[in-house]
Amino acid sequence: MQLYSECMHCIVEHHWSLVKDCPDEARKAAFMREVLRTVAEAAPGIAPPVPTARLQRIYAAQFAEQDDYPRLKRRYNELVMTWLPELRAALAAADDPLKLAAWMAMAGNYIDFGVLKEVDDARLKRMLSTPDERAVGTPAFARLRADVRAAKRLVYACDNCGEVVLDLLLMEELKRENPALEITALVRGENVLNDVAAEDARAVGLDRVAKIVGNGSNIGGTQMQFLGDEARAAMLAADVIVAKGQGNFETLSGSGLNVYYLFLAKCPHYTKWFGMEHMAGQLLHEKRA
Repeated sequence: MQLYSECMHCIVEHHWSLVKDCPDEARKAAFMREVLRTVAEAAPGIAPPVPTARLQRIYAAQFAEQDDYPRLKRRYNELVMTWLPELRAALAAADDPLKLAAWMAMAGNYIDFGVLKEVDDARLKRMLSTPDERAVGTPAFARLRADVRAAKRLVYACDNCGEVVLDLLLMEELKRENPALEITALVRGENVLNDVAAEDARAVGLDRVAKIVGNGSNIGGTQMQFLGDEARAAMLAADVIVAKGQGNFETLSGSGLNVYYLFLAKCPHYTKWFGMEHMAGQLLHEKRA
């Protein structure tokens, strides 16, 4: 994906929302100049997570005292972990556990503080227990199952904390479909927003089902030319890639790899472009996206 004009507006608006209540006008103005400069100088063909990564590094350094993302990451990992017993019970009772796990992972994409100002925990819980057949009862899901059964290596590109607990459940079901499947979980190489980094993934036990690899940066997606060597090798060797969230969709679209995108349609630009219903679950295959 490229940096559309609506993406530019969104980046500026989001970073303004982070600092607008700061009483220090000079510090606030200096930061917003960096925001505008970064957006203006970004190459048109680059995906939005790339300039956002630079701005988030600046924000974390200059406004460390008000950076709430570390707390949000811990809170949502811990919250969703408390739901694991009942979520696993629901999967055990399901007619198609893989389909339900795919929905749960998709619904977990709601925990996104890079797009949403707040997350309604009760709404999240309801979403997990009310799967949308329109999102997972599709030809793309059937192709994903067939590809997983035939695959040797799968890369699962993670997105947000809290959500990663639900990714764990989906990875467990993928392994049940194909016990010989080798899974690499691709996470952020550095902290950014409420995205999952290696320490966050280990904290929820993801290392029990997958090899955890950082993407080599704080880019909130999988931009191939900026991946670390290990992450890039894993991506190119994968038979199947499951990519969670809008950032991975933005950065991997057009890659030509065998990617299945799972996310909620939170972005107004993409909902209009693809004719998606706002907040509806999406399972798209790269070759048909």
